[in-house]
Amino acid sequence: MFKDLLTTYLLNFSYIIVKAVFFAVACFFAWRLFDKLEKLDIRREIAENKNIGLAIMIAAIFLGLAYVIGQI
Repeated sequence: MFKDLLTTYLLNFSYIIVKAVFFAVACFFAWRLFDKLEKLDIRREIAENKNIGLAIMIAAIFLGLAYVIGQI
């Protein structure tokens, strides 16, 4: 009984780790793709020019991506 429970917990934990790594890689590539497609320098716009609208848009992209990956 305990061995089955431990196996289940370890499988679930490994699934969560794999999902987290997949999400981090997907966020990285989504950021790079958006950075290449956008004509602005996103980092400069957010950090120096305090463009809150662009920061909210980037956050929405990451939240949407997290939702989609979370549903897998």
